[in-house]
Amino acid sequence: MMRAMTNRGIEWKLNPPYASHRGGVWERLIRSVRRVLSAVSKEQVLTDESLMTYLTEVERILNSRPLVPVYDDSSQLDVLTPNHILLSRNPEQVPEIDVSLCGRYSRRWKQGQLLADTFWRRWKREYLTTLQSRAKWVQRHRNLQVGDLVLVTAEPSPRNRWSMGIITGVTASCDGYIRKVDIKTPRGIVNRDVRKVCLLEGIEER
Repeated sequence: MMRAMTNRGIEWKLNPPYASHRGGVWERLIRSVRRVLSAVSKEQVLTDESLMTYLTEVERILNSRPLVPVYDDSSQLDVLTPNHILLSRNPEQVPEIDVSLCGRYSRRWKQGQLLADTFWRRWKREYLTTLQSRAKWVQRHRNLQVGDLVLVTAEPSPRNRWSMGIITGVTASCDGYIRKVDIKTPRGIVNRDVRKVCLLEGIEER
């Protein structure tokens, strides 16, 4: 396999054992998913079919997270997600269904939806906290800038709907750090403390 990959110009770079911190973003992502999955599913009794449905919903949540803007100028709220890379498209959102059926299949469906919604709320909170804490790994991270596409962390949103906006104005303090930003969102201009917004996952690595 190594020879085949080398012929294709693919170079393997492996982390040493017991050094998960070197994995950076993806190791923290794995840790947060494992922790939330364990907490949400701990006392649930699921059939094989219900478990498969639940894990498929979790997979869709994870692979629908925004990575980077599609356009360099960030003039639009279009973002690249893992699903774009895996499927060459972003799968359509599954509409909410008003289920009026009775019986065990209705109960199983509702159980799966409840688990998926609970996972979404808890994992989203952990994930956004992870994005905001990346600054600890460097001495000084860059300030937010006009034109940055950001996630607004304090805005509630339905499952798989990320609250995003484009920074249109910034306010700095005497130490030179940006403390407040004006953000253009689909609902209008909002003013937020920088602790309530975060850059997309791939921005600081670009």
